[in-house]
Amino acid sequence: MRRNRFVASFSAALFIFSVWPSGLAKPPVVSSLYPAGAQQGSTVEVAADPVPDPWPASAWSGDGAIKLEPINDKKGVYTATIAKDAPLGPHLIRIHNADGASQPRMFFVGLAGEAMEEEPNDSLEVAQHLEAKPVVINGRLDKIGDVDCYSVQAEKGDWIVAQCYAYSVDSPVDAFLHLINENKTKVAFAPDTQNIDPLLVYQVKRAGTFTVTMAGLRFPYNSTPKLQGKTSSNAHSVYRLTLSTGAFAWNTSPLGVQSGKKTPVHLTGWGFEKSGTAQATVVSTATAAGTAWVGAKGLAAPAPVIVGNLAGHRETEPNNSGDSALTIAWPSAVHGQISQADDEDRFGIEVRKGDKLRLRLRASEFDSALDPVLRVEDASGKQLASDDDSGERQDAKLDWTAPADGTYLLAVSDLIRSGSNAHFYRLEVDRITPSLNATFTPDRLVLEAGKNAETTVTISFVDGYEGSPAVVVRGLPEGVSAQIPATEKGGAVKVNFVAAESAKPANVPVSLLVVEPGTAAIHTAISPVGMEKAGGERLLNSVAHLWLTVKPKPKAKSEEKK
Repeated sequence: MRRNRFVASFSAALFIFSVWPSGLAKPPVVSSLYPAGAQQGSTVEVAADPVPDPWPASAWSGDGAIKLEPINDKKGVYTATIAKDAPLGPHLIRIHNADGASQPRMFFVGLAGEAMEEEPNDSLEVAQHLEAKPVVINGRLDKIGDVDCYSVQAEKGDWIVAQCYAYSVDSPVDAFLHLINENKTKVAFAPDTQNIDPLLVYQVKRAGTFTVTMAGLRFPYNSTPKLQGKTSSNAHSVYRLTLSTGAFAWNTSPLGVQSGKKTPVHLTGWGFEKSGTAQATVVSTATAAGTAWVGAKGLAAPAPVIVGNLAGHRETEPNNSGDSALTIAWPSAVHGQISQADDEDRFGIEVRKGDKLRLRLRASEFDSALDPVLRVEDASGKQLASDDDSGERQDAKLDWTAPADGTYLLAVSDLIRSGSNAHFYRLEVDRITPSLNATFTPDRLVLEAGKNAETTVTISFVDGYEGSPAVVVRGLPEGVSAQIPATEKGGAVKVNFVAAESAKPANVPVSLLVVEPGTAAIHTAISPVGMEKAGGERLLNSVAHLWLTVKPKPKAKSEEKK
């Protein structure tokens, strides 16, 4: 059974602060960027808070699609230029100076025009009216008990969609949304999505002016949760609120695509028919694995699509019984939906005795209504294995070994036997392959010329891996070397960075790779970022580089006196 996606955890502290590595001297401490995103092809001013000291401080954004230049006479403010072809979705920004770098902060690149919150807007009577739609409002809950109100005009049959990103971009807020009509009647309330950020969807029954109210609780909670706001003891509670009365894409069908392949997808969501916005587009990405973001003309916001190495199939009905089950080649992924009550989908797979399969039925991460149940049956329909919540986010996962050669059935259903076009899923059928995972900590290091500093790379062997991996460091600045001990047995590996006396000042991202000699396999080590994840996954949850700051050797006191 799917458990609560979020279990509140109480603690004496109001907020969780990052523990800075001991090697850092005076790096910038940036708790938020405001606004926390911008439209493709735009130029905006972005404020870092707290103000980096000393000012100005430089900014890094990875691929160069986002350029941030400090404005010398506006402390803490950058001019951000977003390229017209900047990848949609979340990016990571670091602020850095000669003493080190900040924790990475999220910045979202979107499709719609953007607006800034205008105070006062804390009641229905003074709601900020939004003429242009779709629009992304960048706001802050900047006092205890703050409520931000935004009004829009909508016609009968329009879909009002309000999507909030707060927790998703690492803001310390558990947000909630209400929709109020002209009679001051609440007509809709937004539930949580795959994390604690809300999504409000409402089809208008009578034309008029509607007001969306935005408020939130401090996150993580203390023992007496209060409406969120900015206090002297916490980061800015920033948010991005997308408001649309037109086409809004929430997912794609299929939900995932194969890396390196051009894949036609169908955009799913609300408001497409009335707006006339095309729902067909093509996804082409070189991303090896993870999430890509797809956009199209007329959309309010980009939609996420899973990227992996599995070829895809689409479900075809009827497939309720073993006789009508579609036999699929595997490894692969199948995309389908439990379209009505008591519906079951079955797929046939041909296996050899001893084949080891990993079966994943993914639904909740796409905010599907499906509470998935996965069963393995033999050709007669006898159940051999089943699961409903062993996977991530309480989805279904099975590791299964074929007992004999033959054709077996994979059966998909809902736990409480419900069904609709919102009960969609991705079924992944893959081989269990020995592999490894690699993480590192800390995510930032400061190295003084003539000295050394360490980071720890932890290598975990998975599913019977028996290789002899080695750590490789790429991107080191001139004058810096890495001492790497033997890593064949995995575990915690101390990588020692050594700076020559002549090493020049530098601020660079460094890649920590784990390679398997004799093979083409390369694993990039990652480091977790962001606050505790009791509220679910954020848009980005790790960083794939170590930030290395090289400082010159301090001058001797005798030299300073001269």
